[in-house]
Amino acid sequence: MKPLLLFGLGLSLAAGTCAPRTTVRTSPLSLAGPAVLVTPTAPTAEFLVIAENEPFAGPAEELGDIVIRDSGFTLSCDYETVVGLASDKARALGANALRIYEHRQPSMMSTCHQIRARALRLPDLTPYEREILWQPGRRLRMADFKGPVANRPFQAATSSNIRYRYAGLGLGKVRLIVETYFSCSDSYFKPSATDSLVLAHEQVHFDITELYARRFVRQLGEQAANTRELQQKHETLFRQLHSDSQLLQDAYDSETYKNPALVAAWQQRIARELTELQAYADKTLTFKMAL
Repeated sequence: MKPLLLFGLGLSLAAGTCAPRTTVRTSPLSLAGPAVLVTPTAPTAEFLVIAENEPFAGPAEELGDIVIRDSGFTLSCDYETVVGLASDKARALGANALRIYEHRQPSMMSTCHQIRARALRLPDLTPYEREILWQPGRRLRMADFKGPVANRPFQAATSSNIRYRYAGLGLGKVRLIVETYFSCSDSYFKPSATDSLVLAHEQVHFDITELYARRFVRQLGEQAANTRELQQKHETLFRQLHSDSQLLQDAYDSETYKNPALVAAWQQRIARELTELQAYADKTLTFKMAL
């Protein structure tokens, strides 16, 4: 079934030009026993962030404690940036999850989000995942579809989405970050004798969404030289991308519903087009500030 496309519209660009300057402390919770060589978690590996208000009682190995505070000179320390920094530090410890246990909102004393979190290593992330970022080596699994199936009209439905945000880099520059993600709770899957075929069909929907995320990055890079032009053009480009993407998703469903054997041809087509846009696979752009 075609995906439930939810595109994040809106971009807020601050005038501050300083990159985040936060204080990060990592400390293993247990120093007993012989020293163990730490293998960092790859940036492309699956990683779970558990917010402070989310329950968690799963088995996990605690690898360290991470504290991020305002240094007093930080201008770009929104929640996403702070969590991203903490996640990077957790990966360096070999963790595959970050559990936030304290979150201080911005106040009169500080404009920064400040967090305390534990770096964890979980044996299996699947039961706790709420979304899955698109990665070339991470294919969808049936367990990823966690939405209710009662009274749903199709055998499966994929909610694949695109969002974008920015982070300050300092020296008058900002970085635009685009993400393609799969929403577990908004996607559902009814088991049947054709599970593998249906799963392959849904994966192509997710891949098409990634294709249009890369096209969006390419178009922005070609048409916007600074943040002023980015502000002027991003929403129009995104809405056009949404329309074009929906047409391709519909065409894919129309053809493969009539002849399921055509899924393989679509897999090859989308894989080829993704390869052609490999230069935009990291889905980031850097823009000069222009007020």
